[in-house]
Amino acid sequence: MSSSLSTPSSSSSLLDLPWEVIYVIFQYLNKEDIAYAFFGLNQCYRSAVKYFIGQELNLANVNDENTFGFCLSTLLPCIGFNLRYLSIGYPHALSKYIKYIQNYCPNLDILNIYCYSNIEDIRCYAAHLIHRQLISFTLVYNNKIVGEELSIRLTNKCENEKYRAVPSTSFLIFNLSSMNDLILLKRFSESSYLPDGLYMIECLSTGDWFTDGKDDLCAMSKKLHRDSIFSIKQIDSDRCSQEYELYNEGTQRRLTVLILYEDEGERWISSSILSTHRKESSRSCSRFTFERVANDNQFYIRPCYTNAKRLQVSGKRIIVSLCDNQNTLGHRFKLNHIS
Repeated sequence: MSSSLSTPSSSSSLLDLPWEVIYVIFQYLNKEDIAYAFFGLNQCYRSAVKYFIGQELNLANVNDENTFGFCLSTLLPCIGFNLRYLSIGYPHALSKYIKYIQNYCPNLDILNIYCYSNIEDIRCYAAHLIHRQLISFTLVYNNKIVGEELSIRLTNKCENEKYRAVPSTSFLIFNLSSMNDLILLKRFSESSYLPDGLYMIECLSTGDWFTDGKDDLCAMSKKLHRDSIFSIKQIDSDRCSQEYELYNEGTQRRLTVLILYEDEGERWISSSILSTHRKESSRSCSRFTFERVANDNQFYIRPCYTNAKRLQVSGKRIIVSLCDNQNTLGHRFKLNHIS
């Protein structure tokens, strides 16, 4: 008698594993990787992934572009309504996140942002995300809370309400990349929005016009002429940095601050620091912010570079302020809007 033994072919599938094993696997993976690998398998796995992610998701430090794109375009629309905590940031900029957060994450309690991207200015985050309804706004640097008074000023500022994209967020955390971020946020909190247009800039201490002189910018007796009219135009289309460029309408020269670096051979006397005539160097700056002093168009004018000081009048010259007394009348200018 002969007999034949046959071994049936056996195959196993991930879909056949018990859910207990699946959840053990989930515990060893990042949530974004779980979503990318399992979310689209079938409806049961979709429900299991949503349950495992729960109300917290961390998308910071997601380096794989496919995984990141999947989380934004597919995952957030499905689970965003249930999220209460979301962490975003490096290596991706706010511009990649903002519309998805606005459209799909209306119930966030905590938005934790790692502001380490070199693509965007830290003030973009402030302009789009800070709102008056915040319970807490925290700035963190090297795992320590910094700039608590600045946080309060930024929360109270909120001039452009149309950019409050996530008003439902109760707790907002900015993890800063450097103390330069803090300087930029301080400048943003102090600066005021100005409509683009033509202005005559008046020195409050003397009543003279801020004008384009023969060698430097200076103050001269008040009279209406083309050399005293400046075009002020905001250079940021998103209106988040509140930085402006100034052009002289008569000469079409740009207002420029030359930054002093004596070790590199740029030795400019103080009366020549602010000039439309002198040759620009790699250390020049043509951007300014306007810090409102009162409600009658009184402003401090500050060049936009790290640690820049407000402008002041010294004799007939306009110079970069060398004085620490920020209440000196010589620092104040009045902007008379012509058109």
